Amino acid sequence: MQRILFAVLISLLLIAPVAAQSDDPYEQLLKELWCPLCNGIRLDVCEQQVCEQMRDLIRQELDAGKTPEEIKAEFVDLYGPVVLGEPPREGFNLLAWVIPVILVVAGLAAAVVLTRRWSAQTAEDEPMAGAVAARAPDIEIDEEDEYLARVEREVNEL
Repeated sequence: MQRILFAVLISLLLIAPVAAQSDDPYEQLLKELWCPLCNGIRLDVCEQQVCEQMRDLIRQELDAGKTPEEIKAEFVDLYGPVVLGEPPREGFNLLAWVIPVILVVAGLAAAVVLTRRWSAQTAEDEPMAGAVAARAPDIEIDEEDEYLARVEREVNEL
């Protein structure tokens, strides 16, 4: 029963974002295009005058029968790829997509290697600590050496 509930919950979590998306091409375009003047602000929330004009232009072009892809291409021609909010996935700009993935994979690999090294060092160090502790009572300490005598008393107290 718990597995079924878990499967339903996961399904709802996966389906909810898809259901929340609007079928209206106008709304979809406003969420996909970015203000060419403001950094990091989508067209649907930007309050600049130029964005209001861009929204009006999008509405007019959709009413005229243009597809969202044609409108996007037109905006890229007018304002450059910055209006898409992400670098194009081609040429030199492809590095902006590939390098973060490479860095994440390299970081995970380094974490795995370092964790294995540290756990191997800990496993090697533990028998040595046990051997030293086992021999400690056998060590004779010269009573004249005040420091060693104090250390021995403190160790025996533990």
